[in-house]
Amino acid sequence: MDPLWVCAETPPTWSDEFDGSGPPNPATWTFEQGFVRNEELQWYTNNATQVGGVLVIEARREQVLNPNFTTPADADWRKNREYADYTSASIASAGKYSFQYGRMHVRAKIPCFTGSWPAIWTLGNAGEWPSNGECDILEYYLVGGVPSILANLARGTTTRWSATWDSVSKPVSQLTAVNASWKTAYHIWTMQWDQDNVRLYVDNILMNTIPQSWIVNSVTTWGPQYPFKQPQYILLNLAIGGAGGDPSGTTFPLHYEVDYVRVWEGATNNVAPTDISLTTNNVAENLPFGTVVGNLSATDADPGEVISYSLVTGTGSTNNSQFQIAFLSGETKTSVLKTAAVLSYADGAARSIRVRATDIEGATYDKILTINVLGGESVETSTENMSIPEGGTNTLSATEDKAKKEG
Repeated sequence: MDPLWVCAETPPTWSDEFDGSGPPNPATWTFEQGFVRNEELQWYTNNATQVGGVLVIEARREQVLNPNFTTPADADWRKNREYADYTSASIASAGKYSFQYGRMHVRAKIPCFTGSWPAIWTLGNAGEWPSNGECDILEYYLVGGVPSILANLARGTTTRWSATWDSVSKPVSQLTAVNASWKTAYHIWTMQWDQDNVRLYVDNILMNTIPQSWIVNSVTTWGPQYPFKQPQYILLNLAIGGAGGDPSGTTFPLHYEVDYVRVWEGATNNVAPTDISLTTNNVAENLPFGTVVGNLSATDADPGEVISYSLVTGTGSTNNSQFQIAFLSGETKTSVLKTAAVLSYADGAARSIRVRATDIEGATYDKILTINVLGGESVETSTENMSIPEGGTNTLSATEDKAKKEG
């Protein structure tokens, strides 16, 4: 559990911080059992426990007897396997907790190995799959043989048990190119759900936006017409095999760690960001491409907010091309500003960039920042604090030290 969230923002209306010991709270979660879906290799059992404020879901390579086995010729895949060669866990809040509209954060560290298929997802209370609606806030598996994370949503069709998907995938290699430790770090996965859209994030990277106008079932035979205008419950699971690939060469056990699940129910009203700050705006000259200047953070009154940052064209954007913005693992409101060129003091002591903060509902705030290149002269910085409306700007100005210049 992150001890800072209580004082940092409005507490969630519901959460599980996994601060207990032993199995997850049975008043909230139910273990799924056996062979459940997708012809996966694992037998689901109670392989999940709370340790040190974290829920640890463990996948093991171990052979267990299938009590439902009949014959290898049985058409039901749940009955034609005498044994399962792997065990793992899947927990669901079905019948115990669900919500309709709001914002959900799940902070977790996933096992990025061949054969691993971790997920954070929701299913609707009413109807059968997929007409009840499925939202995959996180999936990790192989897409065309490439390890990827996915953000998906499914609706029903005119054929029973057949889904239409809105799916977005991102190769993990794109994430490790920015942060080499991405695979072993904690990340925050976010679902923002209101009457107009479902938005899915990892850290502060927007993965997918699905409009409610798309989430309409073709028929209502097996579920409601609008599956995401009804309550959804939460699932956390670690599958083995299937889309995750062949696990035979992977070392077990695998661990999927969930720090918390937090829901701000009905958090759909939105206030735009009101300021952007940078931890330091000084950088020495002649440092390599990709040198960190400082961390960007935005002021925003909304609970569980997710802020993304970009360099935008406009007044004050003169030197945008010399800088870049990268995500930080496990952060939803902070990004890092880096150089995108080798900066020389001789080319100018002050560089001007225009940064935009965009919140989870798409509201924006722009600010002009001055970056000081430190070389033969020292530079002092002054900040003019102003209240700026959505889309407005504020300017940080730099002045040379006259005494040192004249001396």
